[in-house]
Amino acid sequence: MDNYSNYIDNSAYDDEVEPISGVKRFFFACAGSYMKILEACPSEHTKYVGIGATIFLTACMAVISGSFAIYSLIQNRIIAFFFGLLWGAMIFNLDRYIVSSIRKEGKTWHELGLALPRLILAVLISVVITKPIEVELFSNQINSEMFHYTTQLEKEAEMQLDDRLGLDSIRVKLQTIDSVRMEYKKLKEGKPTSFDFGEVSAEYKTSKTTYDSLVNVYTPRIKANEARRNYLWNKYATKVFADDGSGEKKFVRWDFPQKWQETSNQLYKINKRLQEEIDEQAEIVKKLEGERRGAREAFAQGIDEELKLLQVQRDELVLAKDEKEAIRKSQIGPALEKARKYGIGFPAKIQVLEKMKEDDSSIWWMSNLIVLLFILLETSPVFVKLITKRGPYDYLLSRIEHHKKVESLRYISDMNYDLNATMQLQSRKQMLNGTNGTHQGEEVFSEN
Repeated sequence: MDNYSNYIDNSAYDDEVEPISGVKRFFFACAGSYMKILEACPSEHTKYVGIGATIFLTACMAVISGSFAIYSLIQNRIIAFFFGLLWGAMIFNLDRYIVSSIRKEGKTWHELGLALPRLILAVLISVVITKPIEVELFSNQINSEMFHYTTQLEKEAEMQLDDRLGLDSIRVKLQTIDSVRMEYKKLKEGKPTSFDFGEVSAEYKTSKTTYDSLVNVYTPRIKANEARRNYLWNKYATKVFADDGSGEKKFVRWDFPQKWQETSNQLYKINKRLQEEIDEQAEIVKKLEGERRGAREAFAQGIDEELKLLQVQRDELVLAKDEKEAIRKSQIGPALEKARKYGIGFPAKIQVLEKMKEDDSSIWWMSNLIVLLFILLETSPVFVKLITKRGPYDYLLSRIEHHKKVESLRYISDMNYDLNATMQLQSRKQMLNGTNGTHQGEEVFSEN
C-alpha cells in the first residue's frame, strides 16, 4: 500500500479536501488508520479522531496507573514514571492493534464474533489499569487500615515462628502443669477441686443426682399429704366428754369418723413410703461420700511425690522454653521486618481495599463504578467500530487489500506457470538427449 494513486481518485475531492492538521494526523496514527485513505475520506475524520483520542487517553491513564503501582512498591518517582511510560506504551500498542484489526464488512454477527475476543481483552486491560488508580483514590482510607493489617501480619509472623520453634506446645504444657499443681495444693489443703476419683466419683454423682431428684419430687407431695391430714383432723375430729358424777363434763377422747380415719391413714402410709425412699437414697449417698472421701484421702497421700515429679518436669520445660526464646529473640526481628515489608506493598494495599469493599457498601459501589468507567473507556473504540456503518474508508481499504491480494495470487500463479514451463522444457531436453544416445549406439553396432 505504498502508492494509493492507483486506487484513489483524488480529483473528485480537490475542491473539498482541507489540509489535515498535525493533531488530526496524530490521532489518526493512534487509531491505526491509513493516512492516505483518510485524506480522500474527509467524512471519516471525526470518527477516527474520536477513536484515536480514546486510545491515546486510555494509554495516558495506563501511564498514571502503572506509575502509581510501581511507586507504591519502590518509592522512586523516576523509575515509577519510566515504568508507567513502558506500561502505557504496551497498552497503547494493544488498543491500537485491537481497533485497527477490526474490518467493517457489513456482517454484524460475523464482526461481533471477531470482536468478542478483543472485547474480552479490552475488559481485562481495563481491570488491570484501574487497580492502581483505585488504590490511589482510596489512599487515605487504605493507609488508616494498613496499620491494623500490618499488626495482624506481625502477630501471624510471631505465631508461625513460635509454632516452628515449638514454643506454643511448651507454653501449653507449662500451663497444664501449673494448673495440676494448683489443684494438688487445693486437694492437700482440703479445698474443693475439679479432680475426678474414678468410678467412685461417677457413681456418687449418679446417686447424688437421684437423691436430689427424689427430694425435689417427694418433699412437696409429703407436705401436701401432711397438710391434707391436718385439714381432715381439724375439720372432722371432735372431742367426746362424759359426766364424772359431780355434774361437770370431763374430756374422754377424740372422735374421728372411720371414713376420714382411713383416708388419713392412707396419706400417712404414702408419706412413710416416700420418706423411706428418700432415706434409703440418702444412705447410699452417705456411703458413697465416705468412699469418695477415702479415695480422696488415699489420693492425697501421694501428692507430695506427684508435686516433686511435676516440679522436675516444669524445670525441664522452663529450661527448654528459655533456649527456644533465645532463638526466637534472634529470629523475631527479621520475621517482623519481612511481615512489615509484605504489609506495605501494593498487593497488601489491594487486599486491604478488597476487605474495605466487603465491609463498606459505599466503597464497593464507588470501586465498581470506577472499574465500569474504565471498561467503558477501554471498550469504546471497539464499540465505535462495531456500531458505525461501513464508510468510504472501509470500502477503499477493502478495495486496496483485495487488489493486493489479487496481485499476490496472480504473481504466485505466474511463478507457478514459469516453473511448470521450465520443468517441461527440461523434461523435453532429457528425452531428446536419450534418443540421440540410442541412435549413436545402433550405428556403432552396424559397423562392427
